[in-house]
Parts: sequence; structure tokens; C-alpha cells
Amino acid sequence: MLSGALVALVGWPLARLLAEGLGSGPAALAAAVGQGGALAIANSAWTSLLVTVLAVLLGLGGALLTTRWSFPGRRVLAIGVLAPLLVPDFVSAISWTRAYGPAGLSQRILGVELPGLYGPAGIVLVLGAGAVPLAYLVTLAGLRVRAEPDLERAARASGASAWEAFTSVTLPLLWPVLGAAGALVFVISMNAFGVPAVLGRPAGFTTMTTRIYQDLAFSASDAAFLRVIGLAAVLLVVAVSMVALADRLAPDAVARASTGPGPAAARRPAPIWMPILAWAFVVTTVAIPMLALLLTAITRGVGLDPVPPNLTLANFGRVLDRHAVGALANTLILASMASLGSVALAGLALAATRGRWRVRVGSLVTVSFALPGSVLAIAVPLAYGASLRDTLAIIAIAYLAKLWALGHRPLAAVLDRLPPDLTRAARVHGADWWTALRTVTLPVLVPALAAAALLVFVFALHEVTISILLYGPSTATLAVVVLNLQQLGDPTLTAALAVLLTLLVAGIGIVLGLVGRRGSWIGAS
Repeated sequence: MLSGALVALVGWPLARLLAEGLGSGPAALAAAVGQGGALAIANSAWTSLLVTVLAVLLGLGGALLTTRWSFPGRRVLAIGVLAPLLVPDFVSAISWTRAYGPAGLSQRILGVELPGLYGPAGIVLVLGAGAVPLAYLVTLAGLRVRAEPDLERAARASGASAWEAFTSVTLPLLWPVLGAAGALVFVISMNAFGVPAVLGRPAGFTTMTTRIYQDLAFSASDAAFLRVIGLAAVLLVVAVSMVALADRLAPDAVARASTGPGPAAARRPAPIWMPILAWAFVVTTVAIPMLALLLTAITRGVGLDPVPPNLTLANFGRVLDRHAVGALANTLILASMASLGSVALAGLALAATRGRWRVRVGSLVTVSFALPGSVLAIAVPLAYGASLRDTLAIIAIAYLAKLWALGHRPLAAVLDRLPPDLTRAARVHGADWWTALRTVTLPVLVPALAAAALLVFVFALHEVTISILLYGPSTATLAVVVLNLQQLGDPTLTAALAVLLTLLVAGIGIVLGLVGRRGSWIGAS
């Protein structure tokens, strides 16, 4: 049954994609690099590289600041650094345009706008700011696992400065973790669609994902289809290679993480400029853009200043028409299907495997999460499009293929920490397998089950790459409607709907955080 699920969700669609690509021979690759395809590949590569450098440097700085230095509001700052996780990436791009773009908040107040926001510079900035939380979390784990505070103290006692101790002791230990964080950020940036669609397309800057969307949505020629297949194959190779690289770079950190959190370094009082810079980053990249988006959403019309006489809540009522309500219903249905399905499949995978096989299945499921949404949005219709085209079911299959790992990881972490002697003791005292499961295993799993379901639900709420490539006349999601409104050029209604989507995602995310604080699985993950 487990093998059947893996084949149906991932194996068969990818096999159909590869069959189409190989069946076309070198024509697919030639089409991928021809007629602007090579430029799209190059644009994705160099912008993703810059995003990776930016995110890893800022993530490392944030992790060092919150673990090695003490200052008032340190925990609140850590939450602020993670806040972009609750904002869909395309909403971040829209909010940046309302904050720093033409006729944006900064221009209205200060008379200045951010040059180059529409184009590669804006894409790098927005994607980089959004990727900082991922780099921060990976580096934070690396500091807790791989850092050796005693070696740093020995270096300081031997006369080394704080900078010399860091560069000669801590940084070499962190290189594998930083490399793994960089590989993950790079593949996520290569796969990004929402930000390049909002900031790149108006400037004529094309990436691989926007080129795939353009060919699928606006062209029906054989050459366009071959180009889509070729670009999808390139994205697939990049994603699998980067995930393999990350797994190769960080296995030591993962292995040592299972033994405990590691030794803690002593915190020193931070110079005042350090937290000021960190807070400036949070305010500039999250607070101001979201404030600008909210002010746009409650302003009566385009071009009006956001002053009390011009403010209204009517835009929220206007945007919630029948089409938007239907899209909201589709979003909630798909998120629920993905949430319940991912947890059920994760439970099946964990129940059917032991030892090395559990590790191998876990790695395979994790790789499926790294598969680009564009690739799945092409592969799944090739496998099931004949019977499921333009239905919610085909979108749900693609969601499950990508989000299965998010349900698997929390449950696997809890089961790995569950002492087997507890279940054996229950069986020795006369409990059958159901009683042992109900009284011993399930009470421990309940927080992890809730957290896993909510985590998948949050990701499914703001998924846009798969949705915008697979939606039909009656299967649009809320994220798709937001992007379509943005492309139609109505800032107030776009902002109103984007705010509603963000509040929905943030609300579920806060619930997830509260559930996670009560479950021991967070420490294991």
C-alpha cells in the first residue's frame, strides 16, 4: 500500500514527465535553451545565487545575535525574524510594491522610492528577505549542535580576539551547515514563482518558472510544450541535486542533534547597534510592507492618501464577491484534503517501515517536498489529466505529492523519541495491541498529529505555483485570485484580498505555534 502511494503520487507522474522528455530526444533540451529559454535559466541561476548569499549571511548573523549575545527583547526579535514564514511570498512582493514602489508609502511620505524594485534587484531583495528565516533556523540548529564553546573559550584564553576565535574555531565547524542552508535556499529560490511573477514580469525579466507559466497559459504550440518539458527537467535536476548536496553536507549535524541540544555558549551583552540593525531589518522587510499593504486595502481608491477621511473597510466587502468566496472555499477544501491526506500517508509510511527502511522512506518523502511545484504541475496532468483535468482532485494530488513530508517529519520525530519499553510494558501487563496504541502511543502522538496537520494546512493555504498552473474555470484558489487581481491592476482590491489571505495563514500559523509549544516533537525536529 505504501509503495502504491509513492508510485501514484510521485513515481508515475515523474515517469510520465521523463518519458515525454526522453521521447522527444534532444529536441526538448534544445527547446528549453532556445527562444529565450537559456536566458530564463541564466536569470534564475544568478538571482538564486545572490538570494542564497544574502539569506545565508543574514541568517548566520541573526543566529549568532540571538544565541551569543544578550539584550532586551531577544526572544521577541527571534519571532520577528521568523515572521516572513507567515506571509505568502507573492503577498510579500505585492506589499513591497505598496511600500517602496511607485506611488508607494515611502514615496508619499519621504518622496523616494526603491529603484529597481520591478526587476531582478527587487526579486533578489524580496526572495532574500523571505529566505532568511530558513537560513536562520538551519544555522541556529548548527550552532546548537556543532559549535564548541569550550574551544572558543580556549582560543580567547590563548589571546585570540572574539573575531579570531569565531573565524578560526566556530566558522570552520559551521561550514557544512551553512552549505546545507545555502543549498536549500538556492533550490527554493530557483522554484519560486510568486515573486518573479509580481516583480519580474512587468519589467520583462523572465525566470524558469514564469517562462513555464507563460508557455502553458498563453501558447499551445508544440515548441512551447517541448520548452516546458525541457525547463521542467532542468528544475527537477537542480532540485534533486541541491537536496542531495544538503543531505551530504549536514549528516553529521543531524546525527549529533539526536544526542541533545549541545553545549551552550555564554551570552555577552550586545553592543546597542547590533539589535538596532536587526530590528531595522525586521521593520523594513516585514512591518513597513505589511502596513503599506493594509493601508492600501482600507483606502477608498487608487491615488488617495491613507488619511482618516479616505479610509474605509468597504474594499473587504467588495472583494468578497461570489468568485472570491468560491476561491476561498476551494482553498479550504484543498488545504483540508492535503492536511488529512498527508498525515494519513505519513502514518502509513511510519507504520509500514522500521529501521533503515524508515530512514530511506523518510528521505524519499523529503525529496518529494523539494520537487518544484512547476514540475509537479506538469507531471501530474501528464499522468492523470485525461480524466481529472480542471478538477480539484488533480490539484489535491499535486499538493499531496509535495506536502507529504510536512506531515511525515513531526510524526517521525515523536516516534523516534518514544521509548519502545512503554509499549512492551503495556503488552506484558495484558494490554492488547489496540489498548497499547490507545493508552500509550496515541496520547504522545496527538500534539504531533495536530501540529503536522496544521503545518500542511498553512502551506496549502498559500500555495500558488501548482494552483495557478492547474486551476480550471471553477477551481481557482484564493492565491490564484490574488495574483490575477494584481495582474489586472487594481491595487486596493488586490491588497484587501491579500490581507485576508495573510490573516488566514497567520491565524493558522499562530495556532500551530501554540500547539507546537505543548508538544515535545518541536525539540526533536
